[in-house]
Amino acid sequence: MKNRFNAFLFLFIAIAMAGIFTGCSDDDDNGPNGGKPMISYIRVTRPEASDSLIAKAGQGSMIAIIGQNLNGARELWFNDQQAGLNPAYITSTSIITRVPANIPIDITNKMKLIFANGDSLLYDFTVDISEPLLTGMLSEYVGTGEVATIVGDFFYAPLTVTFTGGVEGEVVSVEDDMIKVKVPEGAEPGTITVTTSFGETESNFWFRDNRNIIASFDGTTTGLWHGPNFIKASDPEIKNINNNFLRFNQALAEGAWAEFYVGPVNSDIAKETKNIPAAALENPADYVLKFEINTLAPLTGAAIKMYMGVGDMGTERNTIFYTWKPNIHTEGAWETVSIPFEEFYTANKEFPYRADGYGASFFFSDGAKVTANIAIDNMRVVPIRAN
Repeated sequence: MKNRFNAFLFLFIAIAMAGIFTGCSDDDDNGPNGGKPMISYIRVTRPEASDSLIAKAGQGSMIAIIGQNLNGARELWFNDQQAGLNPAYITSTSIITRVPANIPIDITNKMKLIFANGDSLLYDFTVDISEPLLTGMLSEYVGTGEVATIVGDFFYAPLTVTFTGGVEGEVVSVEDDMIKVKVPEGAEPGTITVTTSFGETESNFWFRDNRNIIASFDGTTTGLWHGPNFIKASDPEIKNINNNFLRFNQALAEGAWAEFYVGPVNSDIAKETKNIPAAALENPADYVLKFEINTLAPLTGAAIKMYMGVGDMGTERNTIFYTWKPNIHTEGAWETVSIPFEEFYTANKEFPYRADGYGASFFFSDGAKVTANIAIDNMRVVPIRAN
């Protein structure tokens, strides 16, 4: 019985081995697929997602091309853009490469491999080119006919910039991360839309944002302790961007205390600070404190204390405040500053909602020796997202 079993086992192994050798001869000793290059699939290169097969990838993405007889590859093209090939990352069964970051002119949605013998192989693959990304404006307040600067990424010409009001601006220059555009007649406060061949994006920020203004410097100034003397309609050195603005110019010694906009809850400051929406106090992480600033001298080392509350301001502002350290110099241009409202609100002890507004005190204190030659306008508390 044992001998009969051994004989059966030997016969099984012999047949199996014959099958293997027969299988090898099916490709005429040229390897798999008759020695011809073949792409089986494409996957991502992250080990934790190695089973993720893809038919498209973004610019600059690392991918692995899996197939057979790929070791003769000499060139790789995505649309009309050539990818880099490193011999160290080419084997018979795989090629690891990066999708080109450059933008194609002729979009075929094909990947093309060219081999040492001149043969080529086409494979369907889409380069997922990013739609515009808008992160902000150098200044959100720019006059009609003047040039505004939009910052972000994936700004690929040709493109259009459309302002609220349905008017398009004249594009002056385009870089991958910056657009300079002339503000057209009819541009209204609201979002901006940038459109390229690869998509359309509406900004989260507002151009000439007029929501929830808490310090416009355009109203009356009854009851203010400091501020009226610094509010100007015009200035020989700094052009206004939205009616009146605060203009302050003093040389400050190290640690000097200098107030420039101060008023308690019963002053006219409260007429605008009441514009802080209740939702901003309920969800402060969803809001940002913004304003425009113009400096004629560096503010490096300065410290600006910002108090807001409903209590006895004369006492509270000595210990309750948010400190902004403006390491900034705009060199005579207006720029938009953004401060997370959650940080401002927390530092001010999370004052309760008051429909009639709040007292406020903005002053230099405990900073380095500095010349505070500045202008400020349009202080507001607005949502991080426009919609």
